[in-house]
Formats: sequence, structure tokens, C-alpha cells
Amino acid sequence: MASASGQRTALRFAPEIEYGVPSTAYSVLRFTDTSLNLAKETYQSNEVRDDRQTADLRHGMRSVGGDFSFELSRGTFDVLLAAALSGTWRAVTTGAASLEAEADAFVRDSGNFLEDGFLPGDMVVASGFAEAGNNGRAKVVAVSALRLEVDRALTVDAAAAGRTVALVGQRLANGTELVSFGLERAFTDISQFMLYRGCAVDSLSLSVTPGEIVTCSMSFLGKDMVQATATHAVTLTPAGTGSPFDAFTGALYEGGQRVANVTAVELEIANGRSVQGVVGHKSPQEVHEGAFVVTGSISAYFKDAVLLNRFINEEESSLELLLEDVNGTDFHRIYLPRIKYTGGDVDNPNSGPVTVSMPFTALLDATSGATILYQRSNP
Repeated sequence: MASASGQRTALRFAPEIEYGVPSTAYSVLRFTDTSLNLAKETYQSNEVRDDRQTADLRHGMRSVGGDFSFELSRGTFDVLLAAALSGTWRAVTTGAASLEAEADAFVRDSGNFLEDGFLPGDMVVASGFAEAGNNGRAKVVAVSALRLEVDRALTVDAAAAGRTVALVGQRLANGTELVSFGLERAFTDISQFMLYRGCAVDSLSLSVTPGEIVTCSMSFLGKDMVQATATHAVTLTPAGTGSPFDAFTGALYEGGQRVANVTAVELEIANGRSVQGVVGHKSPQEVHEGAFVVTGSISAYFKDAVLLNRFINEEESSLELLLEDVNGTDFHRIYLPRIKYTGGDVDNPNSGPVTVSMPFTALLDATSGATILYQRSNP
């Protein structure tokens, strides 16, 4: 009998109807590696024997732990990204409204851009304006009830009905919604299927390095595992086929300014979740929430003291990462509106460029009510 091959392995997920009970509608995940496994606590007998041997050992609480690594691309990971942030993807639009264009802003006499949900940094698209150049994409610079300031020049255009400004795609903010999944690890060449139940996203890491595809790792903790010789999926949705993002196609903004000297960006989102045992059950009955913490670091060539002074003087800043798809239209945008640097190490090699390493912690932003905002271009 042949042994299982790593190249014949599939990973699938399904949202759960209730904790530990996955639906039968699974979606295929693209991945590069996984360490998902069943774990058990063990308890060794403390009985004293005159032959010095161990009398017994018992198995205790079952649980699931591990992660899967993947190359970030559009479409495939939207549901899991929302689970990592404990949030919900949201569309934002004015709907068909009476809007005018000023030199650098869209203006209205009624309605409210703030109540619609627009935020600084949003990528938006305008349509329906008589001046064709006013239609299309722009980035929001500032928002008030009746005025949406953008980053590009507009042609003055008197107010008229039937115009729209909408968020490109949808936006996700960190929240408090705990979602669990069933994860199926399929060894298709030997017909063995491991279903990990009650799995919640505990952490998400992202790494952007020149010359590399953007890589991520998502860590799970869960209830237990069921072994089978047939898949648990009744329906199976294929994974998306978009190209993975890379470090060269996009932009990085620090403190609102585009920077070109950063050599690496690392981001870590931690939910601090845990599972605990209860009397009468061999597996945990729920996932317990912890604090939501976003940390990371940037490394940059040491050209001046601008970045370093943010750490020295305890200056708040912001960080925005725009990852653009090879099709030239789609994107993912990650925005940390309020960060503080927690270090500033200047690394001095024997030769080559000097770099400065800047770890940071993201903080609650009063305007958005969030620590991190994630926008995708696909609806």
C-alpha cells in the first residue's frame, strides 16, 4: 500500500452551524503548509512502586491546534480574514444621490457621508457625474457630514441627482464576532480525511519582503478531530485562481506619506483565544475570547532620522499597505490608522546599507473605532 504524498493533500473549510458542528458546504483552501493536529493532555500516575516503574498514564482533554501557511491572493481567504479580525465585510455607498464636485471634494446638501460609513483612507469610486473626469477611483483624505475630500483634482460640477460615491469593494474592521469552522485535511491518494471541529482563528501573521510573494500564516485552536475514510463535504466550492500578491506591486504609506526605503513589513494579529476543559467532557465546549492585539515591524534603510524620531519622541503615526493585483484593477489595502513604535534599532553591518528596525503596536483609532481596517476590491 502506497504512503500518503504531501502533493496529494487538500485543505477545506466550512462555517459551523453551532460550535463543533460544521455545515456540509465546504470551500477549498490554497495553502503551502499546515500543522493542524489533534492534541491530548496526558496524566501520569504518581503511584509509588518498589520496582520504580510507572503504573499508568491516562489521556485527558482533547483539543486542536496548529496553523496553515498560504500566499495571499484575492477571493480565497475573505471569510477567514473576517474571522481573524472578528468582523464583517461591509459595503459603503451614498446610493443614488444629489452630489456636486468641487476642486478636491464631493459635496452634498442632504444625507451624511459619516453616517454612510466613509472613512479617511478609503478607496472609493464615483459615477454619474456630467464631467467624465470626476468619475472613477479616488482615495478619501477627509470626511465630514456633507463633504468627502479626495486625493485627486476634480472639475467643478454643479449638483445633480443620480450620482453615486461608493467604497471600492468592501471593508473589514476588527470587531467582537467569534466564528468557528470545520477544517478538513484530505489525504486524497489514500482516502483518509481528518475533520477538525470547533476551530477558531487565534492569530494571523503577514510578511512582505522584496523579491517574495506576500506570505501569511493563520493559527487555529479547536475542539477535537474525527477520522474518516470519506470526505465530510457534500458540496465543495473550488478555491479562487487569482495570482498571489507580491511586494513590488503596490505601495506603502507611513504617516500618510508614501515611502520607498522600507525593506520588510511584518504584521501579527493576535486574538488571545483559549480553550478550557470542563468536567464530564473530553473536549472543550467553547472558545474563550482574549484581548485583540495588533503588532508588527518595519525595516528601512537608514536615510534620515524621521522614522527613528517617531520612536525617540513617542510620536503617533499610521501605516498603510496597498497590495495590487497583477490585473491592475484589484487590490487589498491594510490600514493601521494609529500606531506607536516600541523600538528603533539601528543595525550597522560591516558592509552594505545600514538599516533601522522599528517594531510597533497598533492602537484604537477614535475616528474609525477600530485598530485595523482591511479593504478588498472584490465585492
